[in-house]
Amino acid sequence: MDTITVTPKTATALASPKVTKNPKTNMGGPSVVPHVSFGCEHIRELFEKVKKMATTNYTQLLHTIHEKPSIIVQTHRSTVNGDGRSVVSLRPLYLCLQCPNVMTEEIRDRHFDAKGHAFSVESREGYLYCRGCNDYVYDPTLENIRLQKGKKRKHDEINNAEDQKLIAQNSTFVPCRAIGLRGLYNMGQTCFMSVILQTLIHNPFIRNFYLAEGHKPADCEKEACVSCAMDEIFIEFHSVEKTEGFGAVSMLLGSWMAAQALAGYQQQDAHEYMQFILNALHAENGGSTSDSNSSDCNCVIHKTFYGKLQSTVTCDKCRNVTTALDPVMDLSLDLRSQAKKRKLDAETSKDAAIDLRDCLERFTSREKLAAAEYTCHNCDGTQQNATKQLSIKRLPPVLPIHLKRFEHSKSSSSKLETKIRFPLQLDLYPYTTRCKTRHPNAKSSSNLPNTNQNINSPANSLIYELSSVVVHKGKIDSGHYVSYSREGRDWFMFDDSKVVLVSEAEVLDANAYLLFYMSESLEV
Repeated sequence: MDTITVTPKTATALASPKVTKNPKTNMGGPSVVPHVSFGCEHIRELFEKVKKMATTNYTQLLHTIHEKPSIIVQTHRSTVNGDGRSVVSLRPLYLCLQCPNVMTEEIRDRHFDAKGHAFSVESREGYLYCRGCNDYVYDPTLENIRLQKGKKRKHDEINNAEDQKLIAQNSTFVPCRAIGLRGLYNMGQTCFMSVILQTLIHNPFIRNFYLAEGHKPADCEKEACVSCAMDEIFIEFHSVEKTEGFGAVSMLLGSWMAAQALAGYQQQDAHEYMQFILNALHAENGGSTSDSNSSDCNCVIHKTFYGKLQSTVTCDKCRNVTTALDPVMDLSLDLRSQAKKRKLDAETSKDAAIDLRDCLERFTSREKLAAAEYTCHNCDGTQQNATKQLSIKRLPPVLPIHLKRFEHSKSSSSKLETKIRFPLQLDLYPYTTRCKTRHPNAKSSSNLPNTNQNINSPANSLIYELSSVVVHKGKIDSGHYVSYSREGRDWFMFDDSKVVLVSEAEVLDANAYLLFYMSESLEV
């Protein structure tokens, strides 16, 4: 196979486009298939330079896949210990279109970084993968070759009129730049809604659900459905190549009709809106109607955000232990006591910021209960002093963390501006029930392995990666919300209709109000 030397632009993570029905297709017209010249812009660049060589190599690879013994395309050279021995894989491998290499998925990505070879062929069906798009791509020229399995057959045999009608009915052309990076127009103090919607748009679990038609508006009979409005946003963001903002009118109307407190153009709290929309999406996607926090609910919201806290109360007199489990969709961390402690230490420390891990440690630390606050049934129902401790019994795939910056009283409201340091990677194991049970006498994180450096063994680490940040700027009654979300390796700031590429340093310097951490060990 000839070597092709074409290096595309650096890859960015792209979401798979949604396949939607096209009701306006004219079945009786002369041509019912949308005209698509190339599978993606990277294929176009390749064909402009070496089309003949690329099609020849693709044909040869398909011949190898379908005609030669399958063991050939299941075998690759191992990179472990640099021994280069032949290894047979049970999972599909990738045959580079631009050089004679057979690789695993991991090696394929490293091969792109080293050689710039972006195109590879999946070893079972011959599907073409583009590293520039981070997705399989459909190219008319190469797809015809794939359907022929590298053999010379008449075009009509594999692309007849009936097949073209079926394609036109069930698909629309989606440009590879439609990756969900769009802003949302401010429709009158609606930034609180926009930032939460952006965190959901860039949440891979929610995105995959809607792009896979998890909610079908055609089958929904509810008026002003919030989930239908969310589906509309995903269709717009992932099927149309636009850079201007989008007016989420349906979502605003659905929110107003579902919650009277949200109606109107006054500023709302982003955390409260997050709780509202998660409950609404739970109810509108097959969620349990008996209890929105039911542990057996199988809706997409519970699969993504549902967790459990364990409350353990120990009687100081008889040592009787009482436990209770509470369902949660997010953790709310108090900043007031931490801020007071930091203020006292500020004279001896230049850095008066609070570390998120200190807040989590305090949230899961033991606290004393006075006798008036606890009645021990094991001590004949008498009031006793006790010790209470919270811990995380069940972690969700995505954990929202709410930092309590706003204080409300009968006479006034105020905002706490204390700086919070938060990491890109957060080990949540020290705050779990399992860890607290193994270290019952630990009074602080200093008694545990140093999780800030992530030196715990893999069995004792639960690493979560930062995926989104919501920031409130300004005063409590006249502020503005912006958000940051990660798309692939890049971070973007969303300020209403404006979308800006930013650095990790800018994200970590933000004065966070809501943080979203996602488990790094899950495939989505």
